[in-house]
Amino acid sequence: MDSNLALMIAGGIILSIFGVISALNASIEDRSARLGQGLFILGIGMVAWSWIMAPDGLTLSDIPQAFLIALVSLVK
Repeated sequence: MDSNLALMIAGGIILSIFGVISALNASIEDRSARLGQGLFILGIGMVAWSWIMAPDGLTLSDIPQAFLIALVSLVK
């Protein structure tokens, strides 16, 4: 797996998680959840784009590998 692809997968998942948390927080506090929705859509879009660009496709077993590759490439 390419390191750019792994960064897209890991970043998309992290953005999606932050989006869900932000949207839930906004709905609890009776505020508009536009930022949370935008982050969620951006994160899902990043994961979908990396799924399209992957030559072999993606499986669930690729997700932990993507996080490890992204972590190693950020530490280097």
